[in-house]
Amino acid sequence: MKKINIIYLFALILSCEQNEMPITSHIPGDIITKQINMGSSYSKQIFYSLNDNVELTENIKTDWDLAFESSSNGWNIIINSSTFSQLAELVDINFNDIITVNNLDWKWDDPSGINYNSAFGDYRNKNSIYVLDRGYKINGNSRGYKKIMIDSVNNTAYYIKYSNLDNTNIQNLEIKKDSTYNFQYISLDNGETINIEPKKEYWDLLFTQYTHLFSDNEENPAYLVTGVLTNYLHNIMVASDTINKFVDIELNMIDQYSFTNIQNEIGYDWKSYNFTSQSYTVNSEITYIISDINDRYFKLHFIDFYNDNGEKGNPKFEIQKL
Repeated sequence: MKKINIIYLFALILSCEQNEMPITSHIPGDIITKQINMGSSYSKQIFYSLNDNVELTENIKTDWDLAFESSSNGWNIIINSSTFSQLAELVDINFNDIITVNNLDWKWDDPSGINYNSAFGDYRNKNSIYVLDRGYKINGNSRGYKKIMIDSVNNTAYYIKYSNLDNTNIQNLEIKKDSTYNFQYISLDNGETINIEPKKEYWDLLFTQYTHLFSDNEENPAYLVTGVLTNYLHNIMVASDTINKFVDIELNMIDQYSFTNIQNEIGYDWKSYNFTSQSYTVNSEITYIISDINDRYFKLHFIDFYNDNGEKGNPKFEIQKL
């Protein structure tokens, strides 16, 4: 019988396997330029998908007042930060007591997200009444006040009562949960549930005004800003890079970044306001690296805040899938 050179055979097999399983290098996506039109008065809230590079939905920011965490075990309630809404808690009173807004202790939602703090807080074992300052209309006028009582929450719904401060227009509402969404939104104009955000698996970023909190400013702790919030409840993660240029950031650099799912990690301070020129300047040297729920990575940096007609409220950015 003819003997086979074992070393030669082993080398031949390895050669065949290597030819059949070639290793290809990763190819990033194209650099895409995108501009979002929020309106010069920042009236719009716009939900955006990174992977599809598309604006999914938009609404006028005054369309809603309260949003209710929509998972079966959720219980958090948020106020409309985009209208500069604020909330005060009153204890040891009855719902039908006449309330005035003088000398109330106002609170705001933490823009970091509900895992940090909210104006309502944990209301579940309290008998408190809440006064909601609904913030401002688009023209700057007050949207007025409502008083609210949270009756109960369970795995399927919230039950609340609300009215005007003088007890007119008392309404009892059931807000049903739907776990395909982060929140269910309602308007206190009519007590209706409003379709605001897309289903939680579809969106990544929200372009909006929101209330920022300054922990070191006791006189003016809250301020209305314009920026970007993330779908943090669906685990959108963000890191920032101020050292490397946008064009130089690659997928193989991901391990050097520290990611967080804080809602306002992108936030508003990628731009600054010059009081002399009365205009905004964008810092294009800040690059945000964003991870979506499917472990896809994107890099994004802002390059303008004005459209071709010189109107503000039009954030423009470059984005690339890594």
